[in-house]
Amino acid sequence: MSRRYCLPGCRADVGGDETRATRVPAVSKVNAVVMYPLAMEESELDDLHRRFPGVQFHNIPYFEPHGLRDAKAKGRVTEGLLATAPSLTEAEKETIAAADVLMALDLPPGIREWASRLRWVQAIGAGIGQLEPSKLKAKGIELTNAAGVASAPIAEFAVGRLLEVWKDIRVLERQQKDHHWEFHQGLLVKGKTIGIVGLGAIGRDVARRAKAFETTVLGNRRSAQTGDTDPDVDELYGPDGLDEMLARCDAVVLSAPHTPETIDLFDAERLGRLKPGVVVVNVGRGTIIDEAALVAALESGQVGAAVLDVTREEPLPADSPLWDAPNMYLSPHCSTAREGYNEALMELFCDNLERFLANEPLRNVVDPDRVY
Repeated sequence: MSRRYCLPGCRADVGGDETRATRVPAVSKVNAVVMYPLAMEESELDDLHRRFPGVQFHNIPYFEPHGLRDAKAKGRVTEGLLATAPSLTEAEKETIAAADVLMALDLPPGIREWASRLRWVQAIGAGIGQLEPSKLKAKGIELTNAAGVASAPIAEFAVGRLLEVWKDIRVLERQQKDHHWEFHQGLLVKGKTIGIVGLGAIGRDVARRAKAFETTVLGNRRSAQTGDTDPDVDELYGPDGLDEMLARCDAVVLSAPHTPETIDLFDAERLGRLKPGVVVVNVGRGTIIDEAALVAALESGQVGAAVLDVTREEPLPADSPLWDAPNMYLSPHCSTAREGYNEALMELFCDNLERFLANEPLRNVVDPDRVY
């Protein structure tokens, strides 16, 4: 997990080419615990100490089972699931209890009660439901997410899968496996219309890549109003224009977060309004789609193909109908890329830590009411 930071005392804009030479003020008695990424090397902690001499860093790996994490996000935690949480030693618990700052994927049960100094949590991903943001807010703890850190590889994955579908790559692979030579052509991508539901960091990166193929890109954003425009899409729609937009699309890419409004956003009724033969790509959250309705739409041909990198239940049970649905392209929530992720995540953390020390507004602050 090698990474290069900017020089100690300087702030680097994440994703930018320029370094802003802003001195970090000497702040004493600030404790930061990095709970994820797991198992940092000693040299990496030394890098952080050199960059932030007023901060005491600790690395305590913590990673909860998927079932507990999922239950926290859905508000369905049971005593039995809490019992599956990893155990902490007394020394580890004391260190976390003294922390002002945490970077984490998961938080130990009850931490809000016994970590009384905690003021800020930096999540390592865009999804933060398992961190129970409303409970953090109630304790006055600020929560920031890592939105945008993985947007490039996810967008590449989404567009790559669309090319796989439209160019009929599966047919060509099957022919090669069968040693069968038969002329077969895919579809022309140029001129197709691609709709993006959720125009955040991922949606924007999808739009930019899709436009490189000379497609028409339509965007749907929760906050958009009639007449609004956006430089990354050809046309912008708000919530009230969603169905109007979808009716025009040859493919729909879902990159919206999990919120009460997006649960089953694509139910049987909405899937029935889509352009016949549409390709549906979900790199957002599994709860956005009614999966039984999607299987039915694939079987009827209303949906031509479905690309799911996220599902409602993960890991996907072996008896799920999704496995055998026609023209289904499944992947186990792996559209991110290992290369570059930790580096970008640590730069975001360091940038926000400098803001925290300087009492400046943090980046990617989560709205607990919207859960993103």
